[in-house]
Amino acid sequence: MTDYLTAKTYDLRIVSHINDNFVAQRNGIFKFKRPNCYLILNGMDGGNEAYMTIELTRGHYEECRIYGSIRKWYHGALSDKDLRRNEAKDAFTQLAEKLEISYEDLCKFSLSKIEIGLNCKMAYDSTYVKTQIVGFRSTSYKIMDGEGYRLFSTKTKDKTAKVYDKKNEIRSKMKLIKGVKELDFIKQSKGLNIFRCEFTVQNGKAKLKKELGIETIEDLITHYPRLLAYFLRNIGFFQLNDNSRLEFKPIKGTMKELTDYLLRDSINTHGAVGVRGLISQLTPESRYEARKKIKKLQVNTGATNHLKTDVIKSMKKQSIDLFRNENQ
Repeated sequence: MTDYLTAKTYDLRIVSHINDNFVAQRNGIFKFKRPNCYLILNGMDGGNEAYMTIELTRGHYEECRIYGSIRKWYHGALSDKDLRRNEAKDAFTQLAEKLEISYEDLCKFSLSKIEIGLNCKMAYDSTYVKTQIVGFRSTSYKIMDGEGYRLFSTKTKDKTAKVYDKKNEIRSKMKLIKGVKELDFIKQSKGLNIFRCEFTVQNGKAKLKKELGIETIEDLITHYPRLLAYFLRNIGFFQLNDNSRLEFKPIKGTMKELTDYLLRDSINTHGAVGVRGLISQLTPESRYEARKKIKKLQVNTGATNHLKTDVIKSMKKQSIDLFRNENQ
């Protein structure tokens, strides 16, 4: 469930130790990236090679940051596996060994960013599910979509909710694969159907403390279930359109019933995201009037939405499974 993270330490003993090791052994474990910035390779071959990045404060060694995807570093860049609860401690133990510091020292690193995600496999096509997400039920989140993904973010970007097709990300890296085993992976992954959902909390440990109740790597491992609670709470905020076809059944046979039907059908076609884009092109005084008019004609994102029910149920089950032992 833990994926990308940023952690830092101000312990001069640890910072100087890491710096000396980087200078002494830049090849193998550590790979030079740019001044005072190095890659910690996971030791896997081919397309599964991944790394965490260590960066020391330029000019003087008073701070050391470590950042990257701990999930990819542990499972491999092409893996669709999530980091299970019983794997999190093992991942950080291995990372401490690479840095040649104690596990206890690594646990004292404070967190300033953490990504909580799930690679969900479901009966629905992941591309279709992504297009049917039309909103995020929180007034503090705004739409900030990019190419290939749907993103909702607070104004300061301290919290984000993002969904995309994981299969496309994996396939984009397959051109880097050269080994025979990796070629077998390509054949097996042609039918990949993975819906990626992730929530990020960032901008300092105070923000993480407020949202998740954790400040350090030790907190992250000890209170791993809090990540699950945060994930389960937030997936319920996604608004999905079930793309159902509407039927025109007037009661009084008025023109208003027809225009309301046509407007509702248009909303179903464009989705809430598309409608907001259209409204944004109006003059400021007309935007309020438009929002008010369509307020009662929203797409079906409620309890009767079968797509939302199935998708949320699938994500809940798979996220909870990450907290059970793999052999259960």
